[in-house]
Amino acid sequence: MRKILGLLALMMGLLVAVAASSAHFAYFEAERNVHIEVVPDDNELIDLTPIQPYAYITKNGMLVIELSKNNAEWKRLVKEGFDPGEGVSPNSTYVFEEVFGVSNDLWEQTPICMHIVYSGNGGIKFFVDEYIPGVTEGVTDLYVTIMPGEVVKIGMIIDSTGLEAGDSIEGQLNFYAVAGECEGGPQ
Repeated sequence: MRKILGLLALMMGLLVAVAASSAHFAYFEAERNVHIEVVPDDNELIDLTPIQPYAYITKNGMLVIELSKNNAEWKRLVKEGFDPGEGVSPNSTYVFEEVFGVSNDLWEQTPICMHIVYSGNGGIKFFVDEYIPGVTEGVTDLYVTIMPGEVVKIGMIIDSTGLEAGDSIEGQLNFYAVAGECEGGPQ
């Protein structure tokens, strides 16, 4: 009798497992963000300025690049007739020129070498100034010399190849500035 009850319990458990595994997934929600924190520097070698509407600086000094409805500027942009979108499509490549600017307005006679490093789960690269198809290749480790009074515009390439709806690309940018030109002169 115990063997029959044991077999019956095993069969019921298998039936529940099979029924649960055949359910269909019908909903997803996605966020695609890049958050960049601006850490104050006692020497104030640089100034970061968002240029595009999906880049902004929060009240606590964090530069944020947000391509989603969570963008603090999203509702205002929609009211002004701009369609900021809700993210990026799977298996696509996007190029955003002039996302933010890095300027050297504080050092009158001294160039600075800016080292920008992206660390994250992939998919994002940065470049300087204008994007030229077939020529411009973004990098995750960018060195750029900023001359006194100059603003260098930084663009971004987002590659969602291999990602599916619901995935996200997240990471952090770190900015390192030192007085003097980067090795090899202006970049």
